[in-house]
Amino acid sequence: MKGLQRLALSNRWANSLSDVFAFLEKPMRKVEEILREAVQSPVQEMTAMALHLLSAGGKRLRPALTLLSAKLAGEINHRAVLFAAVVELMHTATLIHDDVIDKADLRRGRATVHTLWGNEAAVMCGDFLYATAFNMLARDGDIEVIRTMAQASSQVCEGEVLELQLAFNPKITEEQCIEIARLKTAELMAAACKIGAMASGANGKLTDAVEIFGRNLGIAFQIVDDVLDMEGSVEEIGKPVGSDLLEGKITLPVRLTLDALPEEKRAIWEQRIAKRELTPQDAADLAKFARENRVLEQARARAKKFAEKALEQLMKVASEVNSSEAINMLKRLARFFVHRQF
Repeated sequence: MKGLQRLALSNRWANSLSDVFAFLEKPMRKVEEILREAVQSPVQEMTAMALHLLSAGGKRLRPALTLLSAKLAGEINHRAVLFAAVVELMHTATLIHDDVIDKADLRRGRATVHTLWGNEAAVMCGDFLYATAFNMLARDGDIEVIRTMAQASSQVCEGEVLELQLAFNPKITEEQCIEIARLKTAELMAAACKIGAMASGANGKLTDAVEIFGRNLGIAFQIVDDVLDMEGSVEEIGKPVGSDLLEGKITLPVRLTLDALPEEKRAIWEQRIAKRELTPQDAADLAKFARENRVLEQARARAKKFAEKALEQLMKVASEVNSSEAINMLKRLARFFVHRQF
């Protein structure tokens, strides 16, 4: 995609996201207040580490899903705001742990926590955020909410280990790529939606629908995230282009790119991946091939199908929701997930 076209699309979907957050302005301000209060610790370095990433400009997409799911069922009450903050704390914890595992230097354009404070401190900070989140849920006292978030946390860990297990394996299938995306990303989004609906007292049918919505949308989100790893520049994505491949992650866009290569070249690439002989220039070259041969468009098309599955769930319960405006905002969010650039 040419630069000006890409910029136009980026601005269009950024505006869509702006509409969502304008709709959620008041509750999102409360979420930010809870986040800052939650990470205050008598150990000053712990607070500094937590705020380093929390204040680095994350989009707060998962809290938005929680709040909009609550609005579907009723009103965005204090529990919904609390749950939205819990979701963001848990997401931030996973990012800190991910960066340690991946030995990443940058996150959201900033030095990672482990780069500044060391691996040991970073792991403890991630654990602190998890513990803080569950302490907040324990004070709320809803066992089903706690169970939902505990299960999502387990699945995130399973996804990370599965990804490590399949690292540098050039024979990974599309189905395995999707399963990793589901576990490490989509299940937390599914849980974010589910507990948002629960906060407003949604019935079982609506709760189930938004959970499935979040799961499918989460898979779409991760596919596009993996596309962006091969599509942008370090300034745009906040990390080196093709870094996933250098870390041995055979994501769906990488899988599709390998499949698009002529058979002889594919065999050479697969051998180099298996032997862990890739260089940054190799990753850049494969990303260039993917862009020039419209492979990344194929991957986005896969993401779009999952987003469409997500929206089908909303349509099934449209007659039962409290707010058509919330449905419209979730639709906007879904479109942003698929079409976002950086």
